[in-house]
Amino acid sequence: MSRRVIEMQPPTLDQLVGDPGSARSELEKEFGNLGLVVMPGDAEAPILTAPVRAALHQWLFEMNAEQDLQSVGLKPRSRALLSGPPGCGKTTLAHHICARLGVPMVVIQSQEMIGKYLGQTGNNLAKTFRSARRNAYGVALFFDEFDALAKRRDALNSEGADNERSNITIALLQEFDRYDGLLFAATNVTKDIDPAVWRRFQLQIEIGLPGTAERFAIVRLYLAPFEVDDDTVAGIADAFTDASPALIREGCEAIKRSLVLGPRMKLPTDLPSILDRFAASASASEGMPEPKLWGERRTVLRDAANLPWPPEMGAT
Repeated sequence: MSRRVIEMQPPTLDQLVGDPGSARSELEKEFGNLGLVVMPGDAEAPILTAPVRAALHQWLFEMNAEQDLQSVGLKPRSRALLSGPPGCGKTTLAHHICARLGVPMVVIQSQEMIGKYLGQTGNNLAKTFRSARRNAYGVALFFDEFDALAKRRDALNSEGADNERSNITIALLQEFDRYDGLLFAATNVTKDIDPAVWRRFQLQIEIGLPGTAERFAIVRLYLAPFEVDDDTVAGIADAFTDASPALIREGCEAIKRSLVLGPRMKLPTDLPSILDRFAASASASEGMPEPKLWGERRTVLRDAANLPWPPEMGAT
């Protein structure tokens, strides 16, 4: 199936299929409780590190050069394994790629795919891939927590439960070999994935924690519509050193919430107080690095007191 990369903003459902409600309803009926349907117009643009951005640009260019590749016996790669810590934007990135290609994405929680009865998981996998192959709109599949499905077989023994897990991995391999559509999988634990499954992915993209420039861009994005001084944006971004994009977004939303509701609740709305309250009510996920706001809170709050504040509300 030929895909055309859409260079502008993610298209609306009207542009894609003429009747967005009908399209979404048909997809949801087709996939039932096996996956969550997300449409191109719902996508957000991810903020990526330079290496990941370059890999993404090359892949999208490749998708747009399908005929050129066919002339030398190749076709665009269609499977990507996305790895990285929780909250680093793996789902956002996959959804963005689908939006650029103008196709809906079905988000499959791998744990939900696993049935409690013998053979049920294999049947769920077969139904999911069968629905994707015959879908009139063309869909991409996104398997979250993929390591729950694609367990390494060399770590299993011959007991009943492990035999079933081995059968799941074999069923997954068979479905991969029959499927030529766009497919993503995301994992936080790459070492647990079976090597044979790993080799089925033509791209393996690691999405790490954001660097200085990426944190600045994330803070600027999620503090809108407030017009925040660049020095203050940089200071907040520095406070979130070693934080995931998801945690940075939570922090920015907490700042905006405090600016709007703080005066009504008679809470202080200076930046150190807002950051201090957020640090007391949130934290990084288990196994993640401790961000600077938590590890060096006194220093962060002292520095925040010297930043330009409060911000002005920008035009909406």
